[in-house]
Amino acid sequence: MKVKLLAAVLLAAVAMMVFASVAFAVSQDTIDAIIEDAKDGTIDGDWTAAEIRAALDYLRNSATYEQYTDLEGVLEDYLASAQAPGDQEGELAFTGGEILMLLGAGAGLAGSGALLRRRRS
Repeated sequence: MKVKLLAAVLLAAVAMMVFASVAFAVSQDTIDAIIEDAKDGTIDGDWTAAEIRAALDYLRNSATYEQYTDLEGVLEDYLASAQAPGDQEGELAFTGGEILMLLGAGAGLAGSGALLRRRRS
């Protein structure tokens, strides 16, 4: 029992150190500089994608910036333009193909069940 508890505490401590190092990868001064750079509607500095994403996360967690500014849109536009065309994240347009596949699979299963039930009777 004590060995399992010790192992769990050790695992939790290691996980906490890993996540803490990721959380502090971009300093608050850098985030503030990016926000100041984006206030005129364009980003003139040479920022990495990780720094821009950290600033975006900061803006999304700040009610004041989210409510009264469009800095989030400026940073998202910068990220979209900085990525290669194949690297862009996002969703494809909705075509309804998934619904048709599910309806077809459901109809096939219902039909198979009806045939099996009919053979038993």
